[in-house]
Amino acid sequence: MSDPIRVLHFSSHDEDCGVGKYQENYLVGMDDIEGVHNKFFEVSPYQTRVMTADELKPVLEQLKQELKDYDILHIQHEFGLYRHEEFSKLVETAKQAHKKVVITVHLSPGFAIKPVSRGGLGPRSLIAYARKRRHYQNMVENHITPMQQADLVIAHNDVTIQSLKEFGVDPSKIKKLVHPVFNVPEPPKSTEIHDELHKENGDVVFAITGFLHRKKGILGAVRSLKYLPDNYKLALIGGIKSDSDEVKFQDKITDLVDELGLRDRVYITGFVPDDDRLNALMRECDVCVYPYDGVYYSNLSSGSFNLAFANSKPVIAYPTTTFKEVSADSNGAVVLCDTYAYYELARELKRIDIPKQIELSKAYAQKVDWAVMSKELVSVYKELV
Repeated sequence: MSDPIRVLHFSSHDEDCGVGKYQENYLVGMDDIEGVHNKFFEVSPYQTRVMTADELKPVLEQLKQELKDYDILHIQHEFGLYRHEEFSKLVETAKQAHKKVVITVHLSPGFAIKPVSRGGLGPRSLIAYARKRRHYQNMVENHITPMQQADLVIAHNDVTIQSLKEFGVDPSKIKKLVHPVFNVPEPPKSTEIHDELHKENGDVVFAITGFLHRKKGILGAVRSLKYLPDNYKLALIGGIKSDSDEVKFQDKITDLVDELGLRDRVYITGFVPDDDRLNALMRECDVCVYPYDGVYYSNLSSGSFNLAFANSKPVIAYPTTTFKEVSADSNGAVVLCDTYAYYELARELKRIDIPKQIELSKAYAQKVDWAVMSKELVSVYKELV
């Protein structure tokens, strides 16, 4: 038997991070596959993004030495994980060591790097333009140039693929892999949401899962309750991310709940670090909803979104580009609202066929679960090496 392909992974891991949990699941999925050996590099991008150039040097030297025993460096890329030159230095280190570089892109470059235009001809406008132009060039140099140098770039949706092409990444080096769905074992029984919302027979609990953020349409979901019968209730399964730029957002949610007189119909769990508890809470609910921002969430795939399929939950979502893509690929497992309006969310909640959508969610989860997609990733590694 030939030696296994050896892959060193640079990613967040063992942290409260969706990207980290994503890649941790891939490593678990590849555990039982012959022909590949995986390991996380000890240092996380959460550490390197706050390092000075001098502090980064020994990390890069450590990476260089460790790569001697590996064939591939696989880097998880999300723009928030890299602030300066560290991403380009990682790629440069691997290329100098004559190793293959694979990059998974989690957010479309077109969302994070905007074209620069002049706002006027006055001195202040010219200075602002020069500053924006310099920022644009730094972003391209620190993020796009390393992607162009990679041997393979993995994306999850067509929007990201198109953006990569427009930024000059060789189309022959871009590979689309559908975002996997978790294979969730039966979690412990929970009654927390039932108890907090005083759920009775005939009540319908719909849920939003994951970190609370304004781009997830949470305020709209709360307002939708005013257009739903009193037996409809909302569970927000999550809390504010520790490094969020909007730490007061939960106060905005609760202020709105109080203003609309919905205290008995909304429950916020707070941050849920334990996966078993998270899945148990989701299984108490009847429907998962994703009234997400149409710009931001058209440029990335959501792990929280896939958790609904993993727990056999019906899904209602706003018609973002990526959600429409999943709806088509899943034979309609995603019920799409007509537009980005919470009234339409309420409409779909009242008419959704829950038993039918449960079966569609189960079928899609089986089609793209982590075990299936892990085999595809290993095939990609083997083809590359």
